Amino acid sequence: MKYCLQRLKISPCILLLLLTMGSYAQDSSKNITSSSTDTIPPGVQGSVNPLTDNTPVYTGDQLLDARFPNSWPIFGSGVRMSIGGYVKADFIQDFDYVGDRFEFETGSIAVKGTPERDLGGVSTFHAKQSRVNFDLRSSAKWKNGKEFPMQVFIEFDWFFDSEAQRFNTRLRHAYGVVGRLLVGRTWTTSGDLSSLPGLIDFAGGDAVYGGRATQIRFQDEINSRWKYAVALEDASGQIANPNNIAGAFRPKAPNLASMIKWHKPNGTSIQLGLDLFPMSWAGPSTVPNVTEMGYAVTGTGRVVVKRAKHNDAFLWGAGFGQGQAHKIIALSWDGKASGVVDQTGLNLAPAWFGFAGYNHYWSNRLNSTVSTNWGGTDLSPLQTPNTITKAGTVHANLIWFPYPLISTGIEYMWGMRENKDGMQGTATRLQCMVKFKFN
Repeated sequence: MKYCLQRLKISPCILLLLLTMGSYAQDSSKNITSSSTDTIPPGVQGSVNPLTDNTPVYTGDQLLDARFPNSWPIFGSGVRMSIGGYVKADFIQDFDYVGDRFEFETGSIAVKGTPERDLGGVSTFHAKQSRVNFDLRSSAKWKNGKEFPMQVFIEFDWFFDSEAQRFNTRLRHAYGVVGRLLVGRTWTTSGDLSSLPGLIDFAGGDAVYGGRATQIRFQDEINSRWKYAVALEDASGQIANPNNIAGAFRPKAPNLASMIKWHKPNGTSIQLGLDLFPMSWAGPSTVPNVTEMGYAVTGTGRVVVKRAKHNDAFLWGAGFGQGQAHKIIALSWDGKASGVVDQTGLNLAPAWFGFAGYNHYWSNRLNSTVSTNWGGTDLSPLQTPNTITKAGTVHANLIWFPYPLISTGIEYMWGMRENKDGMQGTATRLQCMVKFKFN
């Protein structure tokens, strides 16, 4: 069999489909899906989101109760360490022009009438999403003898979009936890990883809200069903300056972020998030020196659907705000999403996002997710006509798990971009992947 495969020139996508069909027809493995989906780590066979590999953020007693598999002691230190991550290779075929060849960024879709539109599609192979992380856990003892759980977490990948930096290491997470306090860089507090559909595309549907930020966070549980977090996070923004006014965007205070989350043991959850952030423009005395308050309200969740042999899930999210479009991936491509400045002051733009997806197990080893993601903003009359105002995607995939920590699959993507002047562009992409987790 190996000899035949070596001699035959079979494309990765075709080979992938053959293997997937064979697995579906012959799968008779034991069902590993548990009645409590939270006991199955993300990114493996049987979890609600088998392609969502982002490590949850724990504080306090959660660090003690959370599973810490495959860890070992660092002798003489009282510290246990675990190394995690995966190797992932992606094979991408674009049928239309997409400016970002490595993730399906709808903001980079070429609209009708532009020179890029005529360039058409391209084939791309890469392994930039591969990542490695180090999780170290211990306890800190104060002078009064009281102990607090402690953690240090660091994660790297190689996902720079720039061609010049495509082999450079990128810092994804770097934070420390003592008790209920987290300090460092990780996911924004109001973001909800558990609600994200499991997609092969690294952009995750493109209309998702949040990202990673350096922060100081306090996170605690109210009881077994409720938890909350409050944080001060690094502020960011994207202010358009069509009249070339002297000055610059100057964040003068951090983003105040918060969330409250209700969850059930089976994995069903609902989260509400709120961000408050000042947006400031500073310049010489002849132009505005002004601060406006931006905000974002988000609601996200997942509903676990109990089936005879498998747990499916419906995943959803939506949000609205003022001046927060730079936190919505699809709208941040042009770098002018948050608002516009002119001689009269700073005008923040309203923006919204919404997504929904369904994760289904066809069999013990075969999984699919279908999702749609949309985002939009109401631009100022001063914004240039080619500024993005609305974008959306549809994703559908088929994932096969020959072993619990090995997966391969194929995903179809369709996306659209609409500019302020009404010009639109659409694009389709087919992406195959093979992934090897090592923890």
